[in-house]
Amino acid sequence: MKKVLKQFTLIVGIMVAIVIGANAQNFTGIATYQSSRKMGDFNIKGEGMTPEMQEQLKQRMQKQFQKEYTLKFNLTESLWSEVESLDGGPATVSSGGMMIKMSTGGGATYKNTAENQYLQETEVFSKPFLIDDALISRDWEITSETKKIGNYTAQKAIYTDIRERKMISFSNEGGDDSKDMEMVTDTLKVEAWYTPQIPVSQGPEEYWGLPGLILEVSNGTTSYLCTKVVLNPEDGVDIKPLKKGKMVTRKELEAIREEKTQEMMQKYSNGGDGNITIKIGGNE
Repeated sequence: MKKVLKQFTLIVGIMVAIVIGANAQNFTGIATYQSSRKMGDFNIKGEGMTPEMQEQLKQRMQKQFQKEYTLKFNLTESLWSEVESLDGGPATVSSGGMMIKMSTGGGATYKNTAENQYLQETEVFSKPFLIDDALISRDWEITSETKKIGNYTAQKAIYTDIRERKMISFSNEGGDDSKDMEMVTDTLKVEAWYTPQIPVSQGPEEYWGLPGLILEVSNGTTSYLCTKVVLNPEDGVDIKPLKKGKMVTRKELEAIREEKTQEMMQKYSNGGDGNITIKIGGNE
């Protein structure tokens, strides 16, 4: 049944592409998305961190994740970027001489399905990097469930994403600073809604690989919802590969991030300056 659904969806996508006409190679569009994030599991503990500070940071983080993005696309390329706002800086709270800054998300993301290319601008401790790697293929399971999103009929697709991450904890019990790092396995159940009516295999952030534009996607924590689509805009759509930052692969960036994190931990153990910067986001 799943195989039949996949074949049917692919056929629908091909038919829609044909209907677009002989000028299909110039098919372009701009989709606008709103992001949101659940903060139920948000928790930071440490000396000087009061319940009031936790609630203040949680509220600011909630607002920080409510952002607007655009996805420019053609039949093979896309460019994902955040719409700039006046209050786009990191969420910050301070008390008792300690300051915590929370920075969210990665930078712009370029995907090219014809060349299997993935580019993403990101930062590691304020240093710019450019991830240059292959697109990550996912074994999407296409279901028969549909719903309307705006003027489009969207079909549901799911997959389970298992990831490992390193979690750092600090403690100064007994007056002795200590730090621990452990590997944590996260199981993310990703749910996407795509429309074959827009026959491009693109979507928000790192998501792609379905026979139609992804209009809504959620990994259980972070969600993106399309609020507007403009097809073949009169001013055209300019999509160029990203160039900002030192070029690295995902593995190379992870090694750099681990090295810099170790340096931060060592600085904290030696007294530090009482400032903690935590960055959430990025899917590399």
